[in-house]
Amino acid sequence: MNITFLGTNGWFDTHTGATSCVFLDTKDCYIILDCGSGFYKVPSLLKEEKPIYLLLTHLHLDHICGLQMLPLLRGKNLTIIVKENKQKEDLAQFMQLPFMPTAKALGIRIAQLDEIKKDLPFKVETFELAHAVKTFGYKIFSEDKIVAYGLDSGLCENILHLAKDSDLFICECSYLPAQDPDFNHLNPKAAALIAKEAKVKLLALIHFKADVYDTFEKRDLALLDAGKYFEKTFAPYDGDTITI
Repeated sequence: MNITFLGTNGWFDTHTGATSCVFLDTKDCYIILDCGSGFYKVPSLLKEEKPIYLLLTHLHLDHICGLQMLPLLRGKNLTIIVKENKQKEDLAQFMQLPFMPTAKALGIRIAQLDEIKKDLPFKVETFELAHAVKTFGYKIFSEDKIVAYGLDSGLCENILHLAKDSDLFICECSYLPAQDPDFNHLNPKAAALIAKEAKVKLLALIHFKADVYDTFEKRDLALLDAGKYFEKTFAPYDGDTITI
């Protein structure tokens, strides 16, 4: 399974990166986690004709602003997945004129996870996380690997369950080392301690809050801080790809 980090910033774009979007190339399908501004790079990664599943954690704008680029995937077999019916309704309101073309006009389906879960070519579990709005982490099971994805979450029991025994835990790192984690976000130490307790194999830090992580050097310091508590940590830049 190849995993490409298309957007690693949180909140807004800067020279350090686009907002959150992670691309999984699996044997049976493409899986995209969140639709931040890095989503525009997706077409260049579609090398085969396979179904595409876009899973949204929540509807804060930095996680859905890439939807305006959906015309780039017109004619592709794309399904947008949300966890709750209310999210489905809210998303349909956003994806309409005058803001953007409708899903129907683009030939794209919006589905609630439970409606299509049994038909997906991968297994997925969801965990509600601690955040200001309903936010869900996704645990993907594919090719005998587990990828856990938890952005925009404070400290909570569910983020431990999400991360547990994963081959790759993609975790948010919104706050600087000197900032304490809270109900909405984590710092590097908190992310690393979660990874350690959950016995993950590899931790990827992304979703660096753009107004405080305004240089790559600050990201490097975050990586150093996390590494004190969990050695197998990395902090990908936009465009980085790993294979697990």
